[in-house]
Amino acid sequence: MNVKPTVSVSRSLAILMATLGSQQMVLGHHAEVMQGHPLIQGLSMPLHGLDHMLMAIAVGIIAVQLGGRAVWLAPLGFSLVLITGGLLNLGGISVPLLEPMIFASLALAGAQLSLKNRLPAGIIVALFSLLGAFHGQALIQPLLAEAPLADLLLFTGGCLVSALLLLFSGVGIGFLLKKKAGQRDPFPFAGVTLVLSTLVIGLVPEANGWFITVFEGLGTAIFS
Repeated sequence: MNVKPTVSVSRSLAILMATLGSQQMVLGHHAEVMQGHPLIQGLSMPLHGLDHMLMAIAVGIIAVQLGGRAVWLAPLGFSLVLITGGLLNLGGISVPLLEPMIFASLALAGAQLSLKNRLPAGIIVALFSLLGAFHGQALIQPLLAEAPLADLLLFTGGCLVSALLLLFSGVGIGFLLKKKAGQRDPFPFAGVTLVLSTLVIGLVPEANGWFITVFEGLGTAIFS
């Protein structure tokens, strides 16, 4: 195994954890239902933060790294737990340290991609499925409980479809990496890229909300 990606990831993870410990991550997640368009708002939710997009794509790539049944079990498990975490949030059950845990999940995904597998594939699939709960809690917030049931179902369904599209986009990227890499292991490169991207978001929180600004502008232009 190439040592350079491993060293780069180790240093990046250390910097990331120091950043999380030294400052509070204030990242905006807009969970309000777009009036009259809950399905569109749900479809847009996983795209509202680069952290959620990166995690979904990373889980898809990890699924290809593991191979076998994990190719479809990991994306499905992550998406179902994501929705479950959001629904628990609606019921008043929330987890502490949400933003640091989201960033920790990205760090773990980067480590998994970069380092040689040491755990059985089933344990890795279960771990990254459970991490979806934190992303679901950030996307589906308690104020949605006030929305009509039909709007809530449309919003949740849209969020699930969008998450699955991102996850299986990651699967496609994973297969493309394997095809282009030939005999070389392409996944450490993906892991280093993920960790560096996470560091950018951690050090420059405004970068995480770039897509939020774009979607709000498009929403205003289309629905106003």
